[in-house]
Amino acid sequence: MEKITLFHGTPNRIVVPTYGLGEKKHDYGMGFYLTDNLNLAKEWAVCKPNDENGWVHRYELD
Repeated sequence: MEKITLFHGTPNRIVVPTYGLGEKKHDYGMGFYLTDNLNLAKEWAVCKPNDENGWVHRYELD
């Protein structure tokens, strides 16, 4: 089976994926958001207009 690679962009260096966290105001509600688009994850990593850096975490799933 081929692995799938997903990315999570965040301003946090250390992330522990946890079910049920997040903010209700996000488009899809609370959750741990992943994308297969690296550039989109980079955008998510910098959530505030004045921030310059963030982190993209990579996950490989079977």
